[in-house]
Amino acid sequence: MTALISMLRNGKDDFFALLMKRMGEKGDFPAFSESVQHLDELMHDEDKNIAAITSAILSDFTLTQKVIRLANSAMYSGMGGEITTITQAAVVLGLDAIAHIALSIRFIDMFSTAAPDSAEAREELSKAILAGDVARIIVTKSIIVNGEEAVVCALLHHLGRLMLVFYFPEEWSQIQKIVRKYQVSENSATLEVIGVAIDEISQGVARNWRLPKKISHSMASSATFEETSIPGSADWLKVMANFAGSAASMLANNSSREELKRFASHYSESLLISSEEIMDSIDSAQRTVPEHVIKFESRKILGKPIDARERLASSVHEFSAALTQGIDFNSALSMVLETIYASMGFNRVVTFFRDAGMFKAKVGFGNRMPEALPDLIFSRGLCD
Repeated sequence: MTALISMLRNGKDDFFALLMKRMGEKGDFPAFSESVQHLDELMHDEDKNIAAITSAILSDFTLTQKVIRLANSAMYSGMGGEITTITQAAVVLGLDAIAHIALSIRFIDMFSTAAPDSAEAREELSKAILAGDVARIIVTKSIIVNGEEAVVCALLHHLGRLMLVFYFPEEWSQIQKIVRKYQVSENSATLEVIGVAIDEISQGVARNWRLPKKISHSMASSATFEETSIPGSADWLKVMANFAGSAASMLANNSSREELKRFASHYSESLLISSEEIMDSIDSAQRTVPEHVIKFESRKILGKPIDARERLASSVHEFSAALTQGIDFNSALSMVLETIYASMGFNRVVTFFRDAGMFKAKVGFGNRMPEALPDLIFSRGLCD
């Protein structure tokens, strides 16, 4: 086999052009890029609200179900009672947490859909998912603010490797042979085979997708341990992403417990987390190693659900409980609308407020929402 670098006259530029071409042919990645950008804009909008982020997630039925399922998992069991709506999840876990949960699920789904039928691709995807699980368990145990951001960084830290195994499988096999034969890093072997290091591939794609700078920064494998940094900072996220990725590889390679303990001790000071907590998290992740192939839920069935009455009754009970806990008006409104939208199988739901003799749309879920809201306005006379 001829090394790819010999076929690329302009080096890195040609490589990225070829990579983007192959990604574009698949068709899944532009949609992910747009989803990431939209959620990132919502998270950094000073006027961000539950309805906007909820609407973005509700537009994808499969994503909605997975976010709710994860919000009800053991990792968040101490946060409150059973969660049945995205609005409720946002109130309980916070907007940033829900947005990052959605991003991590989007990432896994995207690569699961695009995965070629090869053991190497399934193995690398499993390592990425396992790295995300390791990070999620650690930040949950350590009660780190907006810990889901660390999970996204841990997943996307594998981006360059996944791009290679998915789109350059022959070159990836050659890279692995060099790593095994000469005991060098994958970055070095990748640089030799294609003229671009894995870190450069990850960060190049990150720029193309316009990913947040914190995520792009965490993709580098050059994490240092000389200084500690504040949990949640860009440098701390980079160390966490490197740690989670290495932990996933060690678990996949069945490393001994002594090796894992030394590894945990190595990262403990930089992460400001005790070795014991790190080992507990690794043990928990090891017990929940993900399957190689992600199974998808069936798509949404149009029409009124058979159990609509039960869904409404359950949601009324949850809404009453939320009111007793002091939920704010906007969150309450979003919860009510989402409940009606999901329980009745409607295409869209909208609430109007009276304003100087006019009725103006305030919040809506479903098809073409919320972009259609500004145009939804009518005079009071139409109601007479």
